[in-house]
Amino acid sequence: MRLERFPRSTLRGDREIYRIHRATRDPRWFSADGLGRFDPVGTGLGACYFADRPAGACVEAFRKKMLVAEDEVRERLLYSVRLGHDLRLADVTSRRALQFGITGSIGASENYTASQAFASEALAAGFAGVRYLVRHDPAQKFFGYALFGHPTPAHSLPAPGGSTVDEPIPDSLVEQARRLFGYRVLPAP
Repeated sequence: MRLERFPRSTLRGDREIYRIHRATRDPRWFSADGLGRFDPVGTGLGACYFADRPAGACVEAFRKKMLVAEDEVRERLLYSVRLGHDLRLADVTSRRALQFGITGSIGASENYTASQAFASEALAAGFAGVRYLVRHDPAQKFFGYALFGHPTPAHSLPAPGGSTVDEPIPDSLVEQARRLFGYRVLPAP
């Protein structure tokens, strides 16, 4: 598939994006092992996954596990970043993506073969990542960003001029996740 004219979206460098990660891991981890939906497998690069809003990051981190142990929430952090420069992303949420054979299943299928092949092609076409709909949000209101980069965090985010915050998951986000999705946090014994 030739993607030179594929729909694109600009992720502005001053826009804050979010991910939830385990406190024991670097938040700038780029998945290159084929376990992530848009991992550009076989390219030597990986994908770091973000959401446009904290609740989007929350539903992607906890997925369909509706009862979450308090310890599991506490062992994770909310990472937010302003990249400091704009990125050109392949936009699979555009209706014009259908001209390239892309449907909503690219962001929702349990099988990642097609989405990983697409990511590799998007990378080869010069895109810095993929904009998609967050799979675990049934309302499809949150956008996700799979940003391509080196698996080594030292070579990644943010660029000079960017900024980051890595903090415990706020109680307000836990409450929002309860209201929006029905998550319940079970207190530690």
